[in-house]
Amino acid sequence: MSILRDLMTNEKVEPEVKTTYEYVLDLKDRLQSTCELAQSEMQKLQIRQKKYCDRKTKVRTFEKGDEVLVLLPTDSNKLLLQRKGPFEILERVRGDDYRIQLVGRTKTFHANMLKKYWSREHEDRVHVSHAMVFEPEEGDEDEFVDILMGL
Repeated sequence: MSILRDLMTNEKVEPEVKTTYEYVLDLKDRLQSTCELAQSEMQKLQIRQKKYCDRKTKVRTFEKGDEVLVLLPTDSNKLLLQRKGPFEILERVRGDDYRIQLVGRTKTFHANMLKKYWSREHEDRVHVSHAMVFEPEEGDEDEFVDILMGL
């Protein structure tokens, strides 16, 4: 349109002066290049942040029948979490999700909410490292009580 106008009116438009259409096209190109630059920088930052986050992660896999502790809200405050259990794993649903047998029902949890339960071996013996025997004499009962109380 500007070429047609120039031919009909014999006016010369300075090269520094842009028409509205040229300005909009130029603005669109600048916005697109800025958006592409922002996207590429975000991808670089995302890769770097993932590397930092993955430093201390552990892969958690469980088998059917394993006992696990589940991270659940407390009874008094739903914002406070504590590990409850042990509960039995029924099956692996998909990816990192596992179906757990809770008390009276089954529920699906992500592996991040689970921790393997290691049961303790029960021992009937009591290990005593040091023992002292006090045999109070007649009239020393008060002194014996003071020693026991740490007075």
